[in-house]
Amino acid sequence: MKIPPKKPHFFKPLQPGFKNGLKIPIGFLKYLKGNDQIEHAILRRDGNKWPMKVNGHRFEVGWAEFVQQYDLQLGDILMFRHEGNMEFEVSIFDSTHCDREYAEYMQEGGGGGGGAHTDDATERPMMHMIKSSKKASSHVKAASHHKSFGHFECIIREYSIRQGYLYLPRLFAIANGLINKKCDLIIRDERQRLWNLKISSSITQTYIIGCGWTKFFADNCLRKGDRIMFEVVTNGETPIWKFQVTNREASLQKFQGMFILI
Repeated sequence: MKIPPKKPHFFKPLQPGFKNGLKIPIGFLKYLKGNDQIEHAILRRDGNKWPMKVNGHRFEVGWAEFVQQYDLQLGDILMFRHEGNMEFEVSIFDSTHCDREYAEYMQEGGGGGGGAHTDDATERPMMHMIKSSKKASSHVKAASHHKSFGHFECIIREYSIRQGYLYLPRLFAIANGLINKKCDLIIRDERQRLWNLKISSSITQTYIIGCGWTKFFADNCLRKGDRIMFEVVTNGETPIWKFQVTNREASLQKFQGMFILI
């Protein structure tokens, strides 16, 4: 017997006509008690609540105001996490899979834009690039005296290249207090280069994402099959991890499902 998640969620890509309303997926209705009688719902974001009139499991009255307030665009991807009593926490990702709030924060902080050179343009998503910041440098220097909290190794898989994120091993996430955590992440290498990324979570997974993911790939010439290692330098409000490539073009089958946790 399957145990239903405590806070189920669903994703909705915004398609033509999305400004007129948005329908709750039929497969999600099983998580909503008394779903035949749904007439009202509340969407939550940034601490604000937006009342919605629901008609035929479709957000209608109130939806247009929500769309306007958060400047939703065709191609954006929304995640609705059900908090109970028909209240949904909404996360917004743009068409490059970047969290909208994170992308806007980096742009306001002076992040640069540009494209990364790749041998095959279809292998990597085109995402906004961000440069290493003085703020990141200060974080690294301040944390240099902290002890390591462990490390893990993984193989670069196709989904990381095409979809722009990396799942973290669950035991590693638990050991470092990353379950259900959303925060900025700074990656550095032996040459002291820095990349600004983000740790995020869904109901069952914790992963690395962020608008600097493609730049991180390009700067390190990463490809499918490469074996890489992340070592925790500090687990503060903004974690800092050390990165290195441990094996180029390693056999995916040989290391499939393997990671090391100290």
